[in-house]
Amino acid sequence: MNHSANPSVPVVLTMAGFDPSGGAGIVADLKTFAAHNCYGVAAITALTVQNSQGVRAVYPVETSIFRESVNALLADGNVKAIKIGMVGNRANAEVISSFLEANPGIPAILDPIQNSSAGTELTDREGFAFVRSRLLAQVSLVTPNLAEASALSGLPVSNLEEMKGAARRLIEMGARAVVITGGHLEKAIDFYLDGSGSEVFTGDRLRPDNTHGTGCTFSSAIAANVALGRQLRDAVVLAKAYVTEAIRKAYPVSSHRLPLNHFHRMQQGPRLDLVAVTEPAH
Repeated sequence: MNHSANPSVPVVLTMAGFDPSGGAGIVADLKTFAAHNCYGVAAITALTVQNSQGVRAVYPVETSIFRESVNALLADGNVKAIKIGMVGNRANAEVISSFLEANPGIPAILDPIQNSSAGTELTDREGFAFVRSRLLAQVSLVTPNLAEASALSGLPVSNLEEMKGAARRLIEMGARAVVITGGHLEKAIDFYLDGSGSEVFTGDRLRPDNTHGTGCTFSSAIAANVALGRQLRDAVVLAKAYVTEAIRKAYPVSSHRLPLNHFHRMQQGPRLDLVAVTEPAH
């Protein structure tokens, strides 16, 4: 069959957990890829039981199934970027590490998810320790929030100066580039650091109830922009702008935390008006 008439789009692979409420995880990743005109494929690390009120249970996917899923998807040979979200446990984190080692030419964005916004453990201690000791140095960029940056670096992270210190520590630990998101501060500050320099991105805070899936969406938007050929720093800037507007136009589908509107660029209908930017939250 001749497919030459169909314009090609970048394929982006997400390895993350499944959120049945559709606001975060694999579902948010795939919607983000589609909104950026990329084609998303997915390997699920864990199933969660959750809704807009919070996470009730986490069930890591059997490692052999997860490994076979990634094997099958990478066998097509057309993945342009990888997004890594919650790993669930050490066994699945080790599978991810082996695939990154075998495919060093594919840029990977790591959202180092440890706990949900309400504090439910999404990646167990052994899994997060492996993220810290191994995955951190294997990816192109790591995107922790304040709590995750503190857990990874071992330093307190509650203001811009501490964000800078934690980012430097993460680079010393092997990270190639870091963006620490600080939306819980008075101003929504993100601090970016790589081998060539640093930059501070600021914005006003948005209402915190409209942020279900922001961390997943932010890292996925970076991966999509990298797959489209953009430089990492530019991908971060574009992803922040995309997430900001997705929060501003969040779907009013619940009396609790609202999911982002991933397709806001394509819509002209009613919107939920808010004011400004918040951090990618988990």
